[in-house]
Amino acid sequence: MTLGEHTDDEPVVDVPDLLVIVPSVQDAHALAPLGRPGHDGDADPVRPVLVATGPDPLEVDAALDDLGAPAGRLLLLDGPSATWAEEAARLVVRLDALIAGEPPAGVVVRGGSEAALAAVRSALGVGVPVLHLAVEADDPRSAATGAAVAELAAWQTSPAGGLPYPSELDLLVHRRLAPVAPRPRHAGDQTVVRMPSGRGSRPMSA
Repeated sequence: MTLGEHTDDEPVVDVPDLLVIVPSVQDAHALAPLGRPGHDGDADPVRPVLVATGPDPLEVDAALDDLGAPAGRLLLLDGPSATWAEEAARLVVRLDALIAGEPPAGVVVRGGSEAALAAVRSALGVGVPVLHLAVEADDPRSAATGAAVAELAAWQTSPAGGLPYPSELDLLVHRRLAPVAPRPRHAGDQTVVRMPSGRGSRPMSA
């Protein structure tokens, strides 16, 4: 069942979407915790929706399924892209239609992909807050694009941008992406070795 589809017995929760742009398999592995079920969604102000996109959205969608975090949206590009510039142009059209057509509560992007840049520009153009997760780039083009994405994300809280920092979105995203802390061990656990409380008296040396 996709997002937005409910049976008659299921209550429809009116929670705005938080679009999470997932343009690569690497991004899928990093962002999958945002889309996995089992979170206490009633306490969250938004509902994360993973958007499989990029040059091969079907591969991203399959990776998210394998990770137990199915995509809520799948953005197929209109035809193959022979160059990165053609890919960027197609992504701008698809992501702008998605974000501007029905503005979400926020947009999350990671790194310096063409999809991240297109999504951020579209989001800020209609006043939607953006959360950018910085990662180390693998090549100069990604590094340059990531720097542009970071500058745009920072611009939103400038006097010209006029948006407050999306602190609620930041807390939600980082809470879900944080590694699960190990459960503290207790004396009743089988892996805990109990030591005797008294060591007995030691013989005195001469």
